[in-house]
Amino acid sequence: MKAISTILRAIFGAVFIFSGFVKAVDPWGTAYKIEDYLSAFSMSGLVDIMPWLPVVASVILCSMEFMIGVLMFFGFYRKPIKILAAVTMAFFTVLTLVDAITNRVDDCGCFGDAIKLTNWETFWKNVVLDVILVLIFLCERKISFVRSKVNSNLLSPIFALLILSFAIYSSIYEPVIDFRAWKIGNQMVPVGEDVTPPESFASYKNNASGQVKEFNTEDLMKEFEKNPSFASEWTFVDSRVVNTNTVAADGFSLQALGFDEDETFDIISDTSSALFMITTYDVTKASDKGVKRVVEFANKALENAQRVILVTASSEENCTTFIEKYDISNILIYTSDDKSIKTILRSNPGVIKIVKGKVENKWSWRNLPSSEEYFKAEKE
Repeated sequence: MKAISTILRAIFGAVFIFSGFVKAVDPWGTAYKIEDYLSAFSMSGLVDIMPWLPVVASVILCSMEFMIGVLMFFGFYRKPIKILAAVTMAFFTVLTLVDAITNRVDDCGCFGDAIKLTNWETFWKNVVLDVILVLIFLCERKISFVRSKVNSNLLSPIFALLILSFAIYSSIYEPVIDFRAWKIGNQMVPVGEDVTPPESFASYKNNASGQVKEFNTEDLMKEFEKNPSFASEWTFVDSRVVNTNTVAADGFSLQALGFDEDETFDIISDTSSALFMITTYDVTKASDKGVKRVVEFANKALENAQRVILVTASSEENCTTFIEKYDISNILIYTSDDKSIKTILRSNPGVIKIVKGKVENKWSWRNLPSSEEYFKAEKE
């Protein structure tokens, strides 16, 4: 029974350690999920009253989850940690069941951006953990454990301090490990010889059978060559053009402020110079100190013949006020979905550098390099 208990504790603890760690890597990702849940359950007013609530709750949640895993894994404080784990699992099992049934939030983010699970997959994962926890309780009913020689009173605070410090650091700066689409080194769009022409499709209806069939350009030409009477046997119905060159980030698009045309591919695939993309999902919530640092950096980039754009989900009215306040009429403003912008950079504002369609670097405004030193080094 002791051996079985040890194995079950190791499995349960390892899942909690992994889940807590990947959340601690990116506390803002979890904070946005907490906002989604509050909104789904008509509690978004709490965020208006306490804007700091989601990120603070995120740091506490990921730290607590990590510590439950550590204590369970090493067998520290066996009885109280089992009770805490049971309460935690009961809450999240009920929450994920409701979410799976209602689909109020499309992704619970239980493993951050590291592993994506559907709502039902998340619920059944929790059920498996519930079963493991019940087995741990049953196995340890009559087992007497010898006190460990390891000093749990010393190690537990050390683990707690480490994960809490790591989570706080990650909430201030960008995630140390990036699981998102806009990771440094990722090719966001094809460029040069990798660019493929758009594909054209045409639908035709067979006059005799009524069958509607879609052909691509190559197959359609073959049909005409193979069947000389194709034009009399089939009637044209519709056509469509599919752009095979897309951005490697679902849902991301760029429209110039006040326009509806999607210019994403043209902007990111432009190889004439590096692109410095300033991101601020909401200009009214952007750090004033941060904006001033980013604007200084952007002006220096423009002086060095680099392209600079600002991407936001803010209204045209708020953007106009923002432009006047920081005197940035020389920077083109584009709009995009706020979730897409938050995926690029958690910092508000932040800067991402794209060269030949590839993410070369990205910075929170807090660790943005000195513009003078950076562009001097670039020239050298």
